[in-house]
Amino acid sequence: MNKVKLQNKVQELIINVPDFPKDGIQFKDITPVLQDHETMKMLIDYYSNEFNLLKEKGEVNKIVAIESRGFIFGSLLSLSTGIPMVLARKPGKLPRETATYSYDLEYGSNSIELHINDISAGDKVIVVDDLLATGGTISAVCRLINQLGGDVSFIWNLIELTELNGKSTIRKNINNISKEIFPIYSLLKI
Repeated sequence: MNKVKLQNKVQELIINVPDFPKDGIQFKDITPVLQDHETMKMLIDYYSNEFNLLKEKGEVNKIVAIESRGFIFGSLLSLSTGIPMVLARKPGKLPRETATYSYDLEYGSNSIELHINDISAGDKVIVVDDLLATGGTISAVCRLINQLGGDVSFIWNLIELTELNGKSTIRKNINNISKEIFPIYSLLKI
């Protein structure tokens, strides 16, 4: 699959929704991408090949998918690669004992949780979400993974909003806890 063709197809399907969920936010609606079977198949096939290479090299053994749209991509990538998926959820949504981290968003604050037994010492993790904006949520998830003994190997997003400098935020927030700098991949940089 040609990455440029995939990028162009995904970009033409995304709908910009102004002032959602509040004034000043330009929401990127990915539901048309999800509704386009051919594009979704190309997307998952392309990244499954990439993830399988990482798995074969021993560079990844878990996917942590971030609520809620990250679950869609994480599930499909887990199914197609055989890499187990872990859920990163909002507080009160996971039934077993959790670890929690609080963080700031571009429009407020929140917390994120992981089951404490879902990440083990030495796990090598790909963090999956649909959108990298300010980097707050992904930074919080990375901190939880490290807190539970795992290492973040890669971060994957469908879209990166470059003007919000999320990559810089992630690097700054986790530089002091991560053993090494890891790649942050985004199919589209808008």
